[in-house]
Amino acid sequence: MKRRFVAHAPLFLISLIGLVFRLLWWNKLPRTGFISDEGEYLAAATWLADGRNFTWYHGYLWTRAPIYPLFVAAHLWLFGDPRAVYVTQTLLSLVNIALVYALAAGVAGKQRLVPVTAALLMALYLPFATYTQVLLSETLYLTLLLGGFAALGRWTVRHHLIWLVMAGALFGLATLTRSLTLAFLPIVAGWLVMLGRRGRGGREIEAGRRGRDAAGRRVARVWRTLRPYRAAGAFVAVAALVVVPWTVYNSVRLYGGLIVVDTTGAYNLALGARTAHDGSRADAPTRNFALALLNQMKPAERAFFGSTTLDNGGSCLNERQDARLLAAYSRVPVAQAELQGLLTAEGVCLIERRPLAFIAKSAGEFIDFFQINYSGDERFTDGFTLGRLPPWYALALFLLDDSVYVLVLPLAALGVGLRIARRRTHAEKIDLEWLMLLWIVFNLVVAPVLFAINRFRLPLLPFVFIFAAYALANLSQAGRGWWRTRGGLLSAGVALALFLVAATPYAYFEPRPPGKDSKWASYLGPYPSSLVSTWAALAARPDYLQQEQMRLALRVGDIGAAEAARPPIIRMTRLAESTTISDTLLVDALFAAAASRPADGLALLPDQTRIIAGKDVEAAVARGDMLRSLNRDDEARVMFGQSNGAAATGFVDDANPVAWAWDWLAPRPTTRIDFGSDLDLGYGRGCYLGEGDDTGTYRWCTDGAQMRFPAAGTGAAQTLVLRADGRGWRDHASVPPPVRVFLGDTEVGNFTPTLEGPQEFTVALPATPAGTEVVITLRTPTFIPGADDFNNQQGPQASQVRQLGVRLDSVELRSSAFTGLPSALGAQHDPR
Repeated sequence: MKRRFVAHAPLFLISLIGLVFRLLWWNKLPRTGFISDEGEYLAAATWLADGRNFTWYHGYLWTRAPIYPLFVAAHLWLFGDPRAVYVTQTLLSLVNIALVYALAAGVAGKQRLVPVTAALLMALYLPFATYTQVLLSETLYLTLLLGGFAALGRWTVRHHLIWLVMAGALFGLATLTRSLTLAFLPIVAGWLVMLGRRGRGGREIEAGRRGRDAAGRRVARVWRTLRPYRAAGAFVAVAALVVVPWTVYNSVRLYGGLIVVDTTGAYNLALGARTAHDGSRADAPTRNFALALLNQMKPAERAFFGSTTLDNGGSCLNERQDARLLAAYSRVPVAQAELQGLLTAEGVCLIERRPLAFIAKSAGEFIDFFQINYSGDERFTDGFTLGRLPPWYALALFLLDDSVYVLVLPLAALGVGLRIARRRTHAEKIDLEWLMLLWIVFNLVVAPVLFAINRFRLPLLPFVFIFAAYALANLSQAGRGWWRTRGGLLSAGVALALFLVAATPYAYFEPRPPGKDSKWASYLGPYPSSLVSTWAALAARPDYLQQEQMRLALRVGDIGAAEAARPPIIRMTRLAESTTISDTLLVDALFAAAASRPADGLALLPDQTRIIAGKDVEAAVARGDMLRSLNRDDEARVMFGQSNGAAATGFVDDANPVAWAWDWLAPRPTTRIDFGSDLDLGYGRGCYLGEGDDTGTYRWCTDGAQMRFPAAGTGAAQTLVLRADGRGWRDHASVPPPVRVFLGDTEVGNFTPTLEGPQEFTVALPATPAGTEVVITLRTPTFIPGADDFNNQQGPQASQVRQLGVRLDSVELRSSAFTGLPSALGAQHDPR
């Protein structure tokens, strides 16, 4: 036992380093919201945890493989908090370090430096640490995938059936986590057949006692004939036993037709084909195609989409008057299995129209797959040019992500060549390494056919680390002779090509107009290279910190402190690309408004016509606030998003600038907030788009929503009167949950909305100093609505799943002496 511990002491040390490294990042990612597929996974998992099966996907654009939603749902059911997933994923990432150590040890033999280096790369490579704190399947998928490879590696040494069973089960579970693995299972089976034909592997299943009669001899001959295929058959059988039950359940019980694992492939094929056909990436046509079939478009919108030509964003099948599509339109919504078939047909139709464009697109995706995308969603770098990223995070991205990646990629190519050369000179086995190479090549072929993002290369990097570690351990021993061999020259050529594609140093020679950014992502090249982007993030940080001090002072009306903190350069986060006013001039107007000079601020802003034409969200909100301060409420409503007049400012509502208004505005004093009234911006945060019906206007608010009443403190006790509606909970709970009310950090009461409709509830508040701002916080359980709601979140709200807690009509502060309501906690029905 002691000898084994000493032998694996490096692994324990590296695992400890990996754990400390991950704990250093705990809860420190510079998030601004959900990224990529997080919102979808959380929504589906929440419905699963509530006992609603996979029904959330009935109305979504595609269906998912089941393992990761179930994984998240189990944590929600057990702990009630999605952050519990991060703890488990952190532990799984440590398991992944150990699995890479074991795989590298099998490749390296007695070379201890190889597994140590590969495991250390796994421990310190930044994405493997940060992905533990996101609701994405990469960490769990890697554990299953690496576990499957490790079991196959063990089988090549021991030839016990149990290792094949474990490998088949793990690859089956990996397939049910990411369906791409399904197409790799035949490749694994072919590799096993190859080993069987070479006389290795076949001993794992004994034929048992052989009879001495003729029948027994015939059975023995057949068994020997099948020997090369027995291992492959056992592997495939076990994997099928894992996957097929889900396929049957998927197809019979859930989605109305044959769906092997999920339908993401069909959607991505249609999206990739559309990108190739149009020559640019636009999600809207493919989304609209699916939404029309799911009956989630208004009749007028669906009619318009159906009549639009292909070159204007319409459907290829519709332009051909495809009978299946026309029949499906007549009976929407269609089941997911039929939607999958139509999406596949749409993708094929688009490829048939422009096959060369699809080939060119795939070649471009192949290059993109290798290149650095500094502003990818999974890197949390949005707003880096504004100085939002902490310096330690920007440096870690450059050193422990991009630099490591650019270094290991060419080293891995050299490592492959050196391993093959060593096999030839030392007559060593090279079994599992071939499967690793097949996995890498498989991904490089498949990913660009659909579309390639940096996240998709994460399942390849553990194997890249193993070969890179092998190169580092053996380059000094390669000798001059190897470099002159065909294998050495080929390895060096591939290494150089990979470096050139990943680092893109030739970006410096790109012909472009002066002052224009490069079109090529690179490592050390001109913007948007990793180096230049990192420098931009670091250089902007001091001004950002000053600007935050300025913003906080401005919001509370401390003009002197705001002027003192004002940085020389103003860089504001804008909700839309189109702007009609500079950040500096916008801040000048906000200064005037905070100094009780709204008319002067208004004079600095563009007029209503220009703002509407430019769809400048922040300018519209700032102008609306100043009009509100001047008691010109009708004009203010138009700027805040009212779209039923001559001026269409619905783009303001679409951006839902609730958080921006809270951060930057110093709204006029009030004791009543009418939610969804087009005059409530600046008084609340943690709430969603306004909505209305015949009972009033509302906003749904989430857990932790806040509302403020500027200068509303009176020095005496007050009563908070909330008009809330619990009807939205009808499909999610028999009784809406209670809402806890906080004044500052002190809980002062609670109320429970009802399913009958909007009612008034009162909460007694203690005295607050005269003239101070009163801030109320609401804490409540939440639910997640159906997929149609998630699909409707577009623009800045895309991928941000709504977690709905309480639906508010109005919130008001009243003097306890004159409300006519009891001062103790109570509820009173409002007959309105």
